[in-house]
This record gives sequence, structure tokens and C-alpha cells, in this order.
Amino acid sequence: MKYLLLLTILISSCAIMADSHGSNRAIWAAKIKFNLAELKGPPLLADLEVKRANKIADLDLLINSGKYEGKDLAHLISMREKILSAELPSQEQINLRHEKKLKAMDQKLREPNMRDRKLWELRKQKNRRNRKN
Repeated sequence: MKYLLLLTILISSCAIMADSHGSNRAIWAAKIKFNLAELKGPPLLADLEVKRANKIADLDLLINSGKYEGKDLAHLISMREKILSAELPSQEQINLRHEKKLKAMDQKLREPNMRDRKLWELRKQKNRRNRKN
């Protein structure tokens, strides 16, 4: 009976310690992501043009593969047309977006409630749901 009680305490303490390290890991990963974005700086307009060209090339490859028909093919074609018709932002707009992103990331790291892993995870789930809608 004593050994069972000791074993239960040992297992539960290990689980509590692992949980506390998990929340620190999430904060640590967010800090690294923030620092990396800060060090890299905003992307260049040329980089966005290359990404756009790669997306168009990928869609062309899918369209010309012959694997898609009907609605799927029409969807791929409309995606390609949207990318072609969309205007690329100016470098000033890109810089502003980057600054907003950095401010938001920094604010999340500084919020005292974000240090709690459960609240962190709930917020991520809520954001995912909002993006889908």
C-alpha cells in the first residue's frame, strides 16, 4: 500500500513537471519565432515576386497534368487567375505589415495570461476557428 502511494506521487509529480516544461517550451518557441522575424526583417518585393511566380508555375503544372477535371480544374484555374490579377504590395506596405506583425507577437509574449499554456492553446484554437470563418 505504501509503495502504491509512493508510486502514484512519483508519477503525478513527473506529469506536473512535464506539463510545466511544456508551457515554457511554447513560450520559448514563440520568443525564437519573434527574434527570428525581427532579425530577418521584412521580405523584399523581389522575394514576393519569386513566390508568386512559383505559385503560378505550380498551378500551371497541376492544370496541365490532366489529373483534374470539372469543378477541381475550374477551381485551379480560378486560383491561378486570382494570383495573376492580384497586385503586389509596395515595399512600404510590406514593411508596415511586418512592423504590425512584430508588435502583435511582442504583445502576445508580454501578456501575463499568455504564460499559462491552457490559455495559450485556447487562443490558438480560437484564432484557427476565426480564420476558417
